Amino acid sequence: MPDKETLLSHVISRRRAVLGGLSCLAAAAALPSHAAPYPERAVRLLIGFPPGGGGDFVGRLVAQRLSQTLGGNVVVENKAGANGTIAAADVARSPADGYTLLLGVTASQSISPVLMAKPPYDPTRDFTPISMVGYTPLVLVVNPKLPVKSVAEFIAYVKASKDPVPYGSAGVGNITHMAAELFVQTTGASQLRHIPYKGSGQVITDLIGGQIQAFLDTLRSSLPFIQTRQLRALAVTGQARSPAAPDIPTMQEAGLTDFSPTTWFGLLAPPKLDSVLVQQVQAALQRGFSDAESRKGLTIRGVEPVLNGPAEFAVELEADLNRWRGVTRKAGITLD
Repeated sequence: MPDKETLLSHVISRRRAVLGGLSCLAAAAALPSHAAPYPERAVRLLIGFPPGGGGDFVGRLVAQRLSQTLGGNVVVENKAGANGTIAAADVARSPADGYTLLLGVTASQSISPVLMAKPPYDPTRDFTPISMVGYTPLVLVVNPKLPVKSVAEFIAYVKASKDPVPYGSAGVGNITHMAAELFVQTTGASQLRHIPYKGSGQVITDLIGGQIQAFLDTLRSSLPFIQTRQLRALAVTGQARSPAAPDIPTMQEAGLTDFSPTTWFGLLAPPKLDSVLVQQVQAALQRGFSDAESRKGLTIRGVEPVLNGPAEFAVELEADLNRWRGVTRKAGITLD
């Protein structure tokens, strides 16, 4: 029969084993929910625009690539309306568990929040930046009968005009409107008069027909009409010429060094998404567009890939927000 000292030693050993087991259970319980393999179920990617448009195309391509590289199903959900703010508001209110993502765009994250007196979300506090996907340059197009062939000639024409020169936009607060307002503020071409439409297609129809004289459109929208010479392109925004239209000079080449608005697409999540999940999704996005062939899906539609990290994306978001805040205040534009 074991002596008292041996029995005491066995009791202490068992107690330590039990306490150690309990400690392990407590530690496991304290682990974040994403410690399980991610994703365990379908991930929603919300797009704030209807099927068929440029934003929808980019979002579906992102969903396809993420499905391949994450090893789970990423499902597109179109929640169109209010310049993308309906979808953005939904994501801002969703759980930060990695199962709801947003294809954010310039309109929803940088422009609408500064145009609205009471926006449904804070564009910086209510989202977790993951990565910018890419951007589409804008292009200044005019009716071919207008007697101008460069940005400098266009500015001179507008300033010399006795009557207002009408330009179109895809709607009040749309990037095509705000970029034109920035153009006016940058160049002093105050004779430009805004004519809002309900979409780019209607603007292009009237521009070709001569009812309006100019349009700062997204390149992917106007490019087919530029190629058929129904519209004349004067310059594109962005830091370099677009591979989709290498013959069109940049605004910088035209002398407007401070004029470079674009419309961008980026991947965001609800606020306070755990950094481990942020890194996992961002890395999956990088892998999905890791070579020239995979990026071709973007470039053929006039989207320049960026695919940066969360910190860089956050800095760019803040800079873009400040840019459009300044433009709207100076122009006195609101959506309310």
